[in-house]
Amino acid sequence: MRPTKLMWSFETDNFRVSWEIFEPYDLDLSWDETGEIREGIDSGLYQAFDSQVTVYLHGAEIGADHLGESIYENPEDFRDHFGMNKIGHGSYFSDMVKTSIGYAREYLKTIPDMRG
Repeated sequence: MRPTKLMWSFETDNFRVSWEIFEPYDLDLSWDETGEIREGIDSGLYQAFDSQVTVYLHGAEIGADHLGESIYENPEDFRDHFGMNKIGHGSYFSDMVKTSIGYAREYLKTIPDMRG
């Protein structure tokens, strides 16, 4: 398992949504024709990472979305949108939150109502 870093979390009584980053599994820099990005990563100017946004119900994972190979000077900048704008979300971070919550909602539909 790759080491993770918790970057953000939101909790209610029953649910937790979290964003964690990981070292990239297999970073592809074939597009970096000048080597500038590789140099920036090697020097510490940039950080390359994979992201996972996960929804938990009482600690059990019920939905998740993943995005690999992001490169930022500061990984916190990935969380660039707070709330929803008029036309939707508009950022990788908020799209991942929306997608993982959508998966969690689909999962919850499969659980029988036990109230009888």
